[in-house]
Amino acid sequence: MRPAVFRTSILAALLAAPVAGCAGSAHPPAVPPRAVPPPAATAKPRSTEADVPEGIFHVVRKGQTLWRIARAYGVTVEELTAVNKIEDARRIEIGQALFIPRAAGVLDVPPAPAPLPGETPRHGATPGQAVAGDFEWPVRGGAILSYFDDPRKGHRHAGLDIRGERGQEIVAARAGRVVYSGDKLSGYGKLVILDHGDGLQTLYAHGLELLVRVGDAVEKGQPIARVGRTGNATTEHCHFEIRKDRLPVDPLPYLSTVARALP
Repeated sequence: MRPAVFRTSILAALLAAPVAGCAGSAHPPAVPPRAVPPPAATAKPRSTEADVPEGIFHVVRKGQTLWRIARAYGVTVEELTAVNKIEDARRIEIGQALFIPRAAGVLDVPPAPAPLPGETPRHGATPGQAVAGDFEWPVRGGAILSYFDDPRKGHRHAGLDIRGERGQEIVAARAGRVVYSGDKLSGYGKLVILDHGDGLQTLYAHGLELLVRVGDAVEKGQPIARVGRTGNATTEHCHFEIRKDRLPVDPLPYLSTVARALP
């Protein structure tokens, strides 16, 4: 009888013992606290008015060009063409309203060659009169390859040959009007001639591409062609001439920046 009594005692003890992890456990496992979502970020109220860029509208008048307007207001032509969705910077019309970014007020922009607002004629010169150093270097950064009056086969060199990269912009050395834009003059290739209204003309030869047409008014520094080697040329450069009363003269005294020949 003892073995039976012993087994009954063990079974009773097992039934009375708590089972770990069950609901009846004296010490149930800890339950992590419920995560509370952070408060929603406060949305910034939307503006009831559209953002309006700072600037003014300038109405184009007779004789004004996009380059001259841009220069007067201190902005770039590229910015004006972009903001006003202009496809051809050479083609703006009288009465057209141009938005000028960041401008505080409307300026009077007189046609060339009158000085722009804030500009005064150089000492000893009247508006439109050329003086020493008044002309801009036509190929920015370009060095001189050949000088005025250098000997050539059967003639003397009539201008400066100025080095340039293929496709680089050739700019107007001075404000003027296009009197020739084409490739029909022997040896010059694609050529632009500007008349400056005071007996002076400038020539820009051997272009890859011409950017202006006959009759266009252009500003000093305005791109008028791209450097190439058309016509009688063996390398990419701009043949640049200044003619006084239709006769070639040395351009160097007229130019504001003289690039020295590279080694």
